[in-house]
Amino acid sequence: MAEDVTGHMVEAKDVDGKVEVKTGSRGKPKTYMRTTVAMKTASDVCSKTLTRQSSELSEKANTVCGGAEGARTQQVAGLERLSRAEQEKLLEEAGIKAKTAAAGMALAIKADLNLPWQQLRKLRRWLKLCGVRLESENSIRRTLRFSLPEYTSQSIPLTEKNGDVIMVPCVCLPDLAAIVYRYLDMLDSQGLLVWHGVIPEDEVWLKLGGDHGGGSFKFCLQIANVARPNSLTNTIPLVVFNGKDTPANLETAIGTYRQQVRDLTTTGTWHSKKFRAFLFGDYEFQTVSYGLSGSSGVHPCLHCHCTKKAMDLPAAERSSSDKEPRSLQTLDDEYKKFTAAGSRIANAKQYRNVIRSPIIEIPVENAIMPALHLDLGIYAWLFEAFLRDVRALDLMLVGHTPNVPGGNAQYIQLAALHADHLQCSSGAKDAAMKASTLQDHLQFVALHAHEQGVVGSNLEATCNAIQAEWRKAQDNAVRLTAEADKIHAAIQTVGKDKELCGPCEATIEPILQSHHIQRQAYHGGAFIGNHVHRALAPPVISALTMSATSVVEQQCPSLLPDARLIQTRYAKLMTGYSKCTAGFSHCRQVSSDTIRTNH
Repeated sequence: MAEDVTGHMVEAKDVDGKVEVKTGSRGKPKTYMRTTVAMKTASDVCSKTLTRQSSELSEKANTVCGGAEGARTQQVAGLERLSRAEQEKLLEEAGIKAKTAAAGMALAIKADLNLPWQQLRKLRRWLKLCGVRLESENSIRRTLRFSLPEYTSQSIPLTEKNGDVIMVPCVCLPDLAAIVYRYLDMLDSQGLLVWHGVIPEDEVWLKLGGDHGGGSFKFCLQIANVARPNSLTNTIPLVVFNGKDTPANLETAIGTYRQQVRDLTTTGTWHSKKFRAFLFGDYEFQTVSYGLSGSSGVHPCLHCHCTKKAMDLPAAERSSSDKEPRSLQTLDDEYKKFTAAGSRIANAKQYRNVIRSPIIEIPVENAIMPALHLDLGIYAWLFEAFLRDVRALDLMLVGHTPNVPGGNAQYIQLAALHADHLQCSSGAKDAAMKASTLQDHLQFVALHAHEQGVVGSNLEATCNAIQAEWRKAQDNAVRLTAEADKIHAAIQTVGKDKELCGPCEATIEPILQSHHIQRQAYHGGAFIGNHVHRALAPPVISALTMSATSVVEQQCPSLLPDARLIQTRYAKLMTGYSKCTAGFSHCRQVSSDTIRTNH
């Protein structure tokens, strides 16, 4: 009876499947909703039944949450309570592809775009706004560790400037051959190996080189048989440590590869192809690697026995001994003579400045010319020489025109300060270089004595004498640097008005800026590589060299011969070097004709 009454009441009050019942004089009435009891699970019913069930659930959600907007909010809250994996599974089952980049993909993005970790964090935040999610940085770093199982870490003894030996962490790939073979197999499987029309078909070229920067030294491997052999993506770090690239430190860190490189290049093959190794890096690294005392010796050239004095002579006037090429054999012969004579650094010039055995035995003719460093150094020298002549012309100009900004006396004082600063800075650099050479020699003597088991008063006396000379050179460098700093402070005081730089010199900086060339404020006004290439363009050379002539023509025509002499001289020098650098600063094959043309 009760069921019949209830059923009759529900049918009478049913409005769209809802029944409202008042339960008392106060409060809102209760709402009862019709619910269809499923006989099968949702995974077993047809699509028509699923659609009806979804519509029914949607109606109930609208009623419970106060409308469609509230129901949507509740759905979002329900999804948020699920784990990330459950959310992605739901989206996948719904046929919606989840926009999540796995750790491996994020690592590939970082490598392909050459992004540091800080930039990758910014990219993650930006992608999140676009609905794309990257894995966490911890996941990416774990993936990175798992993808580099060959790297090992150890502590190695490095020598500091004061002679102290400290243990420093070093990360390295100990098995060079395994890395080369695996990397070549990977490139070959992807069809990325090329021979450029230059590399013999039966050879694979390997490039080994190092560079110090940012407080650390990196020794790297590159395969030349790819489309872009100098690319960062084709560079494999072999050794990384925080320390200076002194001869002793390099011997400790990368000397272990000497035998491995020898084995690869003499007996190693890959798919019946032989290996040929090349050495790259700045000139200082190359000279140290081949055992020379440095680029300031009497025989500074890595490739021949030419003396520094003979370099000023035309090639036809140089002696036959100056033209003799260096080789691994001649380096070994000179080193044996040097050690047999007592290994005295003061006598290095008698043995063509060979004071160590090569760290990596790569033929000298396979040492790659550091084109970028040549560009930076030679153009910096040209520009500074041009600047000195322009300043000298400004000094002549102030003697003829009384309206130089700041007054004649003040400008002449500033010019004199610039000259003193240049003298002190040059002296400090020379003293620092001498101290560095003496330090290298002290380390060499200590290592040689340790290897030979030499002890005694003679060794101690030799070391004490070298240390005394080193301290004297070091003190001289510190003194001259302090004087240069004082003069620089005086220059800043006298020349605090930026216009106080002479009328001719004042036109140079605007010309550079107009061509987007900027001198580095914290590196002695040095240029970067791209800016050097821009500065060697004909329009820039013309604008720079003509600037002083234009000023003199307006203010003091009587000095036009001097201004035109500067214009002609540096236009010829810069244009000539522009043609020369175009012949070697590129990635194309250099023919013998090109070399003769640029000689």
